[in-house]
Parts: sequence; structure tokens; C-alpha cells
Amino acid sequence: MIEFYGEISLPCKKKADKLRKRYYAVWTAVLTVIVGALAVIAGFTNGQYIMFTVFAALLLALTALLFFAPTSKSLAKEQWLFRVQIDIEEGVLKFTQYAGGREIAKKRELARVRKVVKDDRCYMLYVPNAGSLVICQNNLLKKGTFTELEALFAGKLYKEKEPKEGKDKKEREMKEEK
Repeated sequence: MIEFYGEISLPCKKKADKLRKRYYAVWTAVLTVIVGALAVIAGFTNGQYIMFTVFAALLLALTALLFFAPTSKSLAKEQWLFRVQIDIEEGVLKFTQYAGGREIAKKRELARVRKVVKDDRCYMLYVPNAGSLVICQNNLLKKGTFTELEALFAGKLYKEKEPKEGKDKKEREMKEEK
């Protein structure tokens, strides 16, 4: 049994929010391409291409907004309290969210986890129909080990790339020098 329990930190919330927005941006981009193709077809067949073109432009604007939108400032005020239990013997992932005085529980098979992305703060498990993303923050590990978790998802584990040049990398280098 591997268990994570506690409140998710602000950096992990921001990362999850960014990934969620990018996920929706991809779907709106696909829809934009479809509507754009309909506009082209309607233009060749003397149909209502203006309506399709305007709709495609609105979808394109929504896609750009979702893709480049900053994280919500209200994330700092929100409380994300989760319990993630990974039962290795049963092959089950149990995900419980405690929000607004109520408990929302979901249960999925471990085989349904599509991929696991690891960074320096957390593991992000991509699970269909479980809110798409399950966050396992490193400092919230209560039972089990990271070695067990990584061995369990060996073929699906991806490590997030280090940032190239930027503020975070420079700050880390300065701390290492001290």
C-alpha cells in the first residue's frame, strides 16, 4: 500500500491548473481545425462560410486564452485536501478529495493509469475519468516508498525536463554554490 494524504502545495496546484488548461486548449484547437475546415468547405459550396469563419476565430481566441492564461490567483485561497491510496495487491487506485465539508471518492484500476510525470515536487498520474490528473505530492507520502511507486509505474514514468535557462535554474545554482 502506498498512501499520500494532505493539502496540496501552491506550486503543485499551479502546475495542475496549467496542465488542465493546456489539456482543454488542445481540445479546443482540434475543434477549431474542424470548424475551420467546415468554413473552407462552405466557402467552396457557396454556403454560410462567414458563420463558420467567425466561430472558428472565436474558438481560436479561446484556445490561445486557455494555452497562455496565467494561473488563477484564487488558487492560494483554495484548499486542496486529497488522499491517494495505491493498493498494489488489488491493483486499485483510490482517490479521495475532501472539499466543502463533503467527501468525493473515486476508484480506478492501476492498469488505467496512462502515464506518470515526475518532477521535483510531485508525481502526476494521468487517469481517465478521475479528474484526469491525480497529484501525489512528495512530502505527503504517509505509507510506502517512492521506489515502490516508481517500480509500479516503470513503463509509464516520465521525468519532467529541467528548465533550460531561467530564474528557477539560476536560483538553484546559487543555492548549490553556497
